[in-house]
Amino acid sequence: MDEIPRTPFDDYASRNLNGARGGRRVRGVRMQTLLRGASAVSFILAITSACAVIALDCIHVFGPDLLPWRLKSAFPLILIGIAYGCLQFTMPRSWKEFLLGLSVGVAFILWGAEQFVPIPALVPLIDDVVVFLFVLDLSVVISGSLKAKRH
Repeated sequence: MDEIPRTPFDDYASRNLNGARGGRRVRGVRMQTLLRGASAVSFILAITSACAVIALDCIHVFGPDLLPWRLKSAFPLILIGIAYGCLQFTMPRSWKEFLLGLSVGVAFILWGAEQFVPIPALVPLIDDVVVFLFVLDLSVVISGSLKAKRH
């Protein structure tokens, strides 16, 4: 009986703990530790800043005169993209899985960075790239699920 995948990449049969067959292996304990630490710090900052954005928005809604400024939601997007991107370098995956995971991290970073782009004509292009990366990632996940054997 086939198990339901626990993560989007669990449906790849080639995955194993020592690195995928013909794929990439994770090397360098120090680099792994550094990247995992950067991922953890970015993750905590992303969650904290996302909560701060919501709290400050609530304050702004109920008392617009209390805060003359607003925190951009770009910060949690960029930080979670960095956290997920760093994590990709520490996990044993095939090149396909690695690149797809990295593309999701890049999509979040671009999504946040677009809020700082000074050229308004460039924003729709960045939006389209972000949408493409998200659609590509979910297409691979959906395709893998549709191809999986059903009992």
